[in-house]
Amino acid sequence: MYVFILLGILVLLNYIDAYLTLKTFSKKGYRIEENPILRYLLRDDVRKFLLFKVFDIFVLSLIIYWMNMRDDDFALILLGVCILLYSYINYKNYIITVKVGG
Repeated sequence: MYVFILLGILVLLNYIDAYLTLKTFSKKGYRIEENPILRYLLRDDVRKFLLFKVFDIFVLSLIIYWMNMRDDDFALILLGVCILLYSYINYKNYIITVKVGG
């Protein structure tokens, strides 16, 4: 049960990350993105970026669900680490968005 709640939080953080990235992208262009894969996708087509974000969270959710079937504690720890990392990424994205006037 906790795994699904934490997965929901992770999906929400992924959505916030995509929103902040696109908001910054609209002000400063694709070069502001630090991740080279996402920078390439933003440069090429925003829809590819969004598709990648959906695919990324889908695959991560499947992996965590599979791990939950084997070891609930490990899945919870992994989700906790992912949530902490995404929270930090969103914090940094927010700082950048504010700096560019978003």
